Amino acid sequence: QDPDKYVADLSPSEVQTKIQQVIEDQSIYGMTGLYQQQWVPKKNADQSNGNTFSVLQFNMLAQGLSAGPSDESPFQKKSTDNSIKDNYGGFTSVQNPEICLDFNRRQWRVLQVLLEASTDIMALEEVDRFHGFFSPILKKFNYDGLFVPKPTSPGVKLGWYSDGCALFWKRQTFELVKYQRRTYKVGNQVCLIATLRHKPTNQSVVVAVTHLKAQPQKDSIRQTQVTELLEFLDGHDKELPKIILGDLNADPENDSIQPLRRRFQSAYDLDSNNLVTTWKTRGTNTVRRIIDYIFYSGDALECQKILETTQDLEPLPSLRYPSDHICIAAGFRFDHSRELDR
Repeated sequence: QDPDKYVADLSPSEVQTKIQQVIEDQSIYGMTGLYQQQWVPKKNADQSNGNTFSVLQFNMLAQGLSAGPSDESPFQKKSTDNSIKDNYGGFTSVQNPEICLDFNRRQWRVLQVLLEASTDIMALEEVDRFHGFFSPILKKFNYDGLFVPKPTSPGVKLGWYSDGCALFWKRQTFELVKYQRRTYKVGNQVCLIATLRHKPTNQSVVVAVTHLKAQPQKDSIRQTQVTELLEFLDGHDKELPKIILGDLNADPENDSIQPLRRRFQSAYDLDSNNLVTTWKTRGTNTVRRIIDYIFYSGDALECQKILETTQDLEPLPSLRYPSDHICIAAGFRFDHSRELDR
């Protein structure tokens, strides 16, 4: 993909103006104010500054998995399989789907979520406009990034680009040391693993972003993918602290999540009744779940704060939020005193 023509010449202020124009345009159809998420300090955490950074996890909902039946795709449709939904990805019950899910509008609202969070590291899933939109736009806000597409995606069969995982970092805060793109042996899913050097402290951290197999009945595939992910991490700067960001498509008590919970700490309280990362209705099926995670090495990193997932949340996506997932985020500090206590 080449960068979209209208993106190249925009200044950061013009990008912000465009976001506001889209919000005003959508406001004709209902409330468009983005759900407000506040940073909440972690109890008993050291709140000192200087060796801190922040991360974000967000499944942004791919264009090719939410396009309407009249949307024009860049490629010829390859499948007539009725099981592949090309009617707003099944999100037909949302208010004004032709407006809410119109990607020419929605991409700017996704960008709004990212810019308002303004974290040092951002992990995104279901990205199918990395080269055309998100990478060139985020460069204007001093982010560099990497992308790994799925080998094949349901969106490709509908004539769209393949979605995948992306990792962005603020270039004034982090520097890329090395990375690897991986495809799991089982399933069609991918992961991206990068070592980033924290410029203010010259300390490094390994960050992984992944999107595991969907569907409840596919747990054996997810378990295999988690095993592979841990093997990838063990072979990538094993001595460095790790952060895993992703849509893992399984609830916290699921067997596929347990190896991660045993080995790493979660930034969020996974036993909380107030936590939800996706709430959506496809057809007549409504789900409200925790399937997005931020795991980290508790022996070298301390979680200082988390971005609350908001108490007034309603089914997604909507005019108030551009994805069927809500972003989660956390602030960390390097804490080598924990290593010394081991």
